[in-house]
Amino acid sequence: MMIQDKSHLKPLEKKKMVATVIDAILGNDVSTLLALAEENPSVLRERYHRDTLGGTVLHLAIKLEHKEIVETIVKLCPSLVGVTNLDGDQGRAGPDGDTPLHFAARWGHATIVAQILASGYAEFTALNGRGETAFVVACRYTYPDVASLILEGTSSITIGEFYATFVLGEYTDIARRMLEKFPKLAWNADGELSTPLHHACNANNLEITKMLLEIDESLAERVNKASFTPLHLAAMKCSIPILKEFSDKAPGSFDILTPAKKTVFHLAAEHKNTPAFFFMAESSERKKLLHQVDRYGNTVLHIAVMSSCYSVIVSITYETTIDLSAKNIRGLEAIDLINVDDKDYSKIFGWLKFDAKQIRSPSDPNHQQGNHNMGILSEYKKMQILETYGVPSKRESKMHAEALLNARNTITIVAVLIASVAFTCGINPPGGVYQEGPYKGKSTAGRTLAFQVFSISNNIALFTSLCIVILLVSIIPYRTRSLMTFLKLTHRMLWVAVASMALAYVSAASIIIPHIEGKRWLFTTVLSISTLMLGGLFAFMTYKLNRHWMRKMEYNPVFILLSAFPSLAIFVSEWLAAGSDGYYFY
Repeated sequence: MMIQDKSHLKPLEKKKMVATVIDAILGNDVSTLLALAEENPSVLRERYHRDTLGGTVLHLAIKLEHKEIVETIVKLCPSLVGVTNLDGDQGRAGPDGDTPLHFAARWGHATIVAQILASGYAEFTALNGRGETAFVVACRYTYPDVASLILEGTSSITIGEFYATFVLGEYTDIARRMLEKFPKLAWNADGELSTPLHHACNANNLEITKMLLEIDESLAERVNKASFTPLHLAAMKCSIPILKEFSDKAPGSFDILTPAKKTVFHLAAEHKNTPAFFFMAESSERKKLLHQVDRYGNTVLHIAVMSSCYSVIVSITYETTIDLSAKNIRGLEAIDLINVDDKDYSKIFGWLKFDAKQIRSPSDPNHQQGNHNMGILSEYKKMQILETYGVPSKRESKMHAEALLNARNTITIVAVLIASVAFTCGINPPGGVYQEGPYKGKSTAGRTLAFQVFSISNNIALFTSLCIVILLVSIIPYRTRSLMTFLKLTHRMLWVAVASMALAYVSAASIIIPHIEGKRWLFTTVLSISTLMLGGLFAFMTYKLNRHWMRKMEYNPVFILLSAFPSLAIFVSEWLAAGSDGYYFY
């Protein structure tokens, strides 16, 4: 096909032709596009500003996912594959700077990505305005299939692209394939001299950490520009499983100090990574490291106090032989570094000033080390127990707290409704009242047994509900344990009110239902319905409650082990007893 150049066209005619090309692409009309391109090839280089931010007609076709149009444009003008949006006359990339490959990756059009790669004109290393390659864009917008296609076609990979596989998305399989295709990537470093292992630890990614340590254990000893090893970053923010990997595969990395002579214990305490601290402290091989001081003479206790790391301070005070009165190069003890504005100031001061002296002075006749250590469970062992039995997530803990508050509000509303109904029935008794005579205003059924049962039950329901309302509006617990206890009390009172109201209703029904031949079955039916439904529900609730308590008994050892942490012990025992039901019983 011979393409004629129509560059001599008048501006108005050219504008109309561009509009026609855009319409052809919007309508997925390949034949019209070919005809227009034959008449004036330059029309393919025009830009479309509305949805593609100044992109070419190829960007527009990609966004619309018109595969045939894309294939046609690439064949007619392959150089468009390397043109970015907002690049036109300015000669430089704009805010987005996306090539067609970036655009296809952004929209997740895998077929079009394959077409662009097959053209042979794709630039895998091209960066957009955010400094991202098309591979990174695919990871950012969670299109792993597109990222896989790009990985298969590229001949090089950067550490930033590797980093994107586990920071922008959990694409462990793609990361593994990267390392298989580019094994030298494990030793690459970015501008901050951080290796992939540094990035994996910084992102707390266990799978990537495993892969890299399996490739080369010495990677654990590489330092970045800040002179931190991957293990240093792990001690600051990573979970126990990652530290276990370092302990198993690169135990020597625990002995590496920072330029400030800080150990992994200093870093864990400084960043309040208590799980990491307690895991490392469990090893007898690292006990000596636990007593190391940094360049400024600070022990781990100094650092823990400065960062107000409550759990670490308790552990050091009660479970180690670290000198509590050690002074740093400024002559300050740990007790001198307590933040006076800290809410736990008095507690920490008490531990270091008084409790510590009793613990570290066995010759003291008043010393009762057992009283201090009894119930002081190793924090790491406590975490192992929770890990074994399962621990509620933050989301579940938040839902539990919200559910307790909602339950309190619900009980208040129900109690008010019961009180309202009981009050109304009390002043308008079943059967009505005498309208005249000496008993004017008195109940016409006042002498019957049914009315007496009704009156007593109705009053119990009324005043029990009023008591519930008064309690709920007068007492506002702000601790979960207190709120749970309070809800248990009001819940049982609510059951009494509900049962009394039901009994009052049945008694009232006995009064107003006619006891004549052929109608006696009516009251029997009412009584049967109430007994069956409420009695059945009560039996079911009793069964569930007993089952809940039996489960709690099964987890009694956990409760005992966590007895040093009463609030946690109660919450965890309740959570474990709930099992997979997803709800609590009180």
